[in-house]
Amino acid sequence: MAATAKQVLLQIARLSRKLACDVPFRKKFEDIIGDTQTSTQKRVVQMRALLKSAGFRSPTQVRIFNDLGETPRVVISYDASDLRLQTAITTSFTFQLNPGP
Repeated sequence: MAATAKQVLLQIARLSRKLACDVPFRKKFEDIIGDTQTSTQKRVVQMRALLKSAGFRSPTQVRIFNDLGETPRVVISYDASDLRLQTAITTSFTFQLNPGP
């Protein structure tokens, strides 16, 4: 069964709260994003595993951006169905590391 828009929004709110309150989880999250030695594909797999181990629904798409000169960030997307509008939607959560000194 596809997730509803409300379920996905609650999922993103839970993730945002966990990143704000759970320091060990946030550290793991940031380490995966900022790791330049590991391939992007492997980091995507690591991010999916971290989210699953923390009890989150598996995202539809995980994209990690860490190009030279760019601030590392991750975009986590979930597909859902909006029952009121009777349409499919995609909701995304972007987390960006603070640029270093």
